[in-house]
Amino acid sequence: MNRSYQATLYDGHSAAGRVCAALPADGALEIHFDDSTSTAWPYATLTLISDEGDGNRVVLAPGPKSGERLTVAGPGVFRVMLAAVPSLRDQQPTRGYRMAALTAGAIVAVLALAWAGYPLIKDGLAAVLPASWSDRIGAEMVNDEAMFEKPCTGAAGIAALNDLAGRLSRYAGMREPITVHVRSSDTVNAFAATGGHIAVLDGLIQQAATPDEVAGVLAHEIGHVKHRHPLKRLIDVAGIQLIVTGISGDVGAVGTTVLMLNYGRKDEAQADRTALDLLDHAGIKANGLADFFDRMAAKRKNRLDITGFLRTHPPLAERSAMMRDHKSPAAPRPALTDRQWRDVRAVCAAEKAGSSSAKDAPEADK
Repeated sequence: MNRSYQATLYDGHSAAGRVCAALPADGALEIHFDDSTSTAWPYATLTLISDEGDGNRVVLAPGPKSGERLTVAGPGVFRVMLAAVPSLRDQQPTRGYRMAALTAGAIVAVLALAWAGYPLIKDGLAAVLPASWSDRIGAEMVNDEAMFEKPCTGAAGIAALNDLAGRLSRYAGMREPITVHVRSSDTVNAFAATGGHIAVLDGLIQQAATPDEVAGVLAHEIGHVKHRHPLKRLIDVAGIQLIVTGISGDVGAVGTTVLMLNYGRKDEAQADRTALDLLDHAGIKANGLADFFDRMAAKRKNRLDITGFLRTHPPLAERSAMMRDHKSPAAPRPALTDRQWRDVRAVCAAEKAGSSSAKDAPEADK
């Protein structure tokens, strides 16, 4: 009996992926969704976009010119797909060839580093590293259990944030969709990781006064993603070793600590300018991020624990002034509806309730 695999479908238009199950069947790959709907991709046109070295994850498309992407994960899924569609083997270099090619690339990178200078080679590496690898390391970074508390499971709130991220990134011309993750933490912070992954901690959501403030923070983080700042920061920290780590598949340990590192003023200014442009295109007022910066700085004087956000996103006075001087759309649209804002504020309610219950539970008799 054929088994199904956990999968996520990206339609090529919206930013959020759609969770589904992929089932290799006779003549086609069946894709089943939680709402009982399904679709099928014929094996005759199935295209392999990438596969991981451990054979447990593949990215597929229904045809070579399609913008849709299906990420499928599970033990031995690459071997199962090859058995169903042998032609997939010819669509990418063998792993041994790819290892040799990447090793040669690392050698070339070292030579280029000496010849052309570090900034040039860093930008080049960020541009050519496989999107599937970037997606994988980003997912590991934002879901690192050692650094963050539980992932929040409020489906309506997560959907609202991803809908907002989709509106903001629609005109950004990015190569990957944005996926927002929320973690149950009182720390006021948000991080952009590689592969379009953004982590928002619940402490930031609870300290935000309006949806426009959350929209401003998301737009700023999307600005970092657009300009590949997280990937370039990884290369800053790990250098050529990053490529070797990516080949071996052990990427989480390298990436997670980088989330806590500070961007330079140039990167922050670039993300700010991009955020203003994204907010304009989405029809959202641009002063939300300035409001958030100013209120967090004021609360810091009262010893509110917001050091994480202020360390990674320094609220410089000129940045706030630039945002306030920016001319917002004449008829701005709300960043979120009232219902969506309530859902976002309650996105970690189940996790908080579970934590409170655990604290209040009586101790067992010894």
